[in-house]
Amino acid sequence: MIAAQWFFIVFRILHIGAGVAWVGSVFFLVMFVQPSAAAIAPAGAPFMAELLGARRLVDRILIIASVTIVAGLILYLRDMNDAGGFGDFLGTNYGVAMTIGGVTAIAAFLVGLFGTRPAVQRLLALGREIASSEGPPSPDLPAEVPTLQVPALQDLTKILARISLGLLGITIIAMATARYW
Repeated sequence: MIAAQWFFIVFRILHIGAGVAWVGSVFFLVMFVQPSAAAIAPAGAPFMAELLGARRLVDRILIIASVTIVAGLILYLRDMNDAGGFGDFLGTNYGVAMTIGGVTAIAAFLVGLFGTRPAVQRLLALGREIASSEGPPSPDLPAEVPTLQVPALQDLTKILARISLGLLGITIIAMATARYW
């Protein structure tokens, strides 16, 4: 019994610690890094390339998110089992709140994995392509030209980061208040 308690204490620490890092990273990115880089554009481009490319910020956030979700699922399954099963767990306000929190956290992770990550990879590839080209593009070039795709991808990454932050906000509210529903 004591060993099982320690097992779940470790997973709770992992879940909360990684969750704080995940939400804090996304919050800092959305509220400070992205607006600052946009405000000093184009001077912010090398900084963002370093942060997103060399430092692989999105991949690292996704790893932290994975730890949060896996540890959370283990805790969720324990709570569900203690309640007598999934149906019984969802029959409680606590179970509903935790389920809402878990679903919105997983949704935020999926936005990052299938939305933000590919957009950032494409943005970095375009940046490398533009850097290796010979001079600025002609104004009469078609939309396939890399420099014309960059603003749309930058806007997309901002929108996706805000969506993730919103979902994580719902997650925090649901999980932090679950015992009081």
